Amino acid sequence: MPSVFSHSNLWYAFRQGDEAAFQQIYRLHVRDLLNYGYKVTNDVPLIEDSIHDLFIELWQSRANLSDTDSIKFYLFRSLRNKITKVRNRDLFYTASDIDTVDTPTDGYSIERDLIEHEETEQIYQQLRKGYDQLTPRQQEALDLRFYQHFGNEEIAQIMGVNYQSACRFIYAGLKALRETVRTS
Repeated sequence: MPSVFSHSNLWYAFRQGDEAAFQQIYRLHVRDLLNYGYKVTNDVPLIEDSIHDLFIELWQSRANLSDTDSIKFYLFRSLRNKITKVRNRDLFYTASDIDTVDTPTDGYSIERDLIEHEETEQIYQQLRKGYDQLTPRQQEALDLRFYQHFGNEEIAQIMGVNYQSACRFIYAGLKALRETVRTS
């Protein structure tokens, strides 16, 4: 089925109750949402349930949604929030029997969790320290690539450099960060 709506009109039509627009939003973004979900967690049922719930809630609340400049950004942010919310629920709220809280069956250990959290925090600190030691151009290139999700060609255009230079900034920055984590 060919695209019936432009991206600028798609969200508006969906918010007005157009089922074809809703279906098109789903078809355009579900694969990317699944791929992104795998980067957030390896819990496949959680990813699938979160996407399912996201689209149900979108349809149910469509009339109350505000405009958005980027449907993809809105969906990605919403999916991440859904997954994070489920993963961060307190053990007491998800336990069906209070006895299971004291003796988890999956081998969960608060000590192991604390150690893993501490190790992760050490890596983050090493990365922050390494990031601060990068050149301003390397920092800018990495920010554009990993926080703003621009492609290398777009980064080159934004930074006013050629494609190879943009790639070098990114590569050199990542290499320096890897070395910082390895040596610490």
